Amino acid sequence: MILNTLSLVNYKNFEQQNFEFDAKINCFVGSNGVGKTNALDAIYHLSFGKSYFNPIASQNIKHNEEFFVVDGIFDKNNKAEKVVVSLKRGQKKMIKRNGKAYDKFSDHIGFIPLVIISPADRDLIIEGVHYLIPRLTFMKYFNVFLQKSHFLKDFSKQLKAALMNEYHFVKDINNLAFSDGVANSFIRELNQWIIKNELDIEFV
Repeated sequence: MILNTLSLVNYKNFEQQNFEFDAKINCFVGSNGVGKTNALDAIYHLSFGKSYFNPIASQNIKHNEEFFVVDGIFDKNNKAEKVVVSLKRGQKKMIKRNGKAYDKFSDHIGFIPLVIISPADRDLIIEGVHYLIPRLTFMKYFNVFLQKSHFLKDFSKQLKAALMNEYHFVKDINNLAFSDGVANSFIRELNQWIIKNELDIEFV
């Protein structure tokens, strides 16, 4: 399976862009923000019918535009296969293979085998479970914090400032953006607060 060409229209930061690929190794090189990751995500879109990074389909449409189109031509078993993924605001996403739309997106999954590895996946692979444990622990404690937000008044001024400074980055407990230092301080002080007040807290 070889991806020969990739064409993007109104996809994320691309207004219109065409790529031609070598049959062996290809690299995207450029400054931050030019769209290297978005180009990779477009290829993922062709394989799985969705973005790897953003599950909200309409947010993959370029700002102030009404639709996006991702078009790829593959060489599979010495046969050209054209796959197009498109979405118009207010309508359902469409996936076509050689001009014919799929009745079910699931019929397309597996046709284009693809693996994408993000920096977070790299940390998990290299550091293993030791990378996850502190973050999972923090998620449990942070869930308590969300439910019992009055805890904050008893925390140190430094930690309170750090939490409030970074709080606006947090959308939910599965999308944390706290630094390890703040997370560890939060866990330590919350532990002390729980012991001091002899609370029986069940983590969920």
